[in-house]
Amino acid sequence: MSSVPDSSSVSNQQVNFDLRAFCKVILHVTKYPQNPVNGVLLREKRKDKDAGSRKFVIQDAIPVLHMSKYTTPMMEFALTQIEQYCKGSDMEVVGYYQANESLKDNQPDIVALRISEKLAESNPNLIVVMINNDQLNSNLECAPFTLYQVNEGKLRPKEARINLLPDEDGALSTVSALIQAKSYRHLIDFDNHLEDISLNYWINPTLNEEIEQLSS
Repeated sequence: MSSVPDSSSVSNQQVNFDLRAFCKVILHVTKYPQNPVNGVLLREKRKDKDAGSRKFVIQDAIPVLHMSKYTTPMMEFALTQIEQYCKGSDMEVVGYYQANESLKDNQPDIVALRISEKLAESNPNLIVVMINNDQLNSNLECAPFTLYQVNEGKLRPKEARINLLPDEDGALSTVSALIQAKSYRHLIDFDNHLEDISLNYWINPTLNEEIEQLSS
């Protein structure tokens, strides 16, 4: 699907989330608290001269499903569209995120494994983010994420520090304000796009504006 990130991503013990990516993941889960949700994580493609010179930063997220997580054709269709979007915008898929339906179920399931294996064919350094549903609330105190990577046919925990950009307090404050303002109502995922193809789930322009306004 995308070019393989440089090998420095493998040994990097810090995974950085830009504000836009962090907010979209949290708001996707918040919008559909009774549903399993998933999506992909992006960053700009690195130029050869930049390889190894910049820290690993997840810059954006594309919300994909909230109704049909277990429907393989829908996920494959979405990934094909996302691949085309990435080619045209000089981005690459570097991660996958998922929240399970049950509040107490934060473990990756067979769906997470299969999708991650597919994405890892193009990017062996793929980061898998499982959402800790029991940590979600309108006043977040930390990023409710657990990280995994595909290793020998399994999703294994990845030891890495999660760093929120531009700073943790600011990111948590912004996403909490977005939740309280019910900005998640403006989030669009692939399932929404199927209902109305005029809706842009790749970029989520309205939500991007709200995130920028609150963080400025």
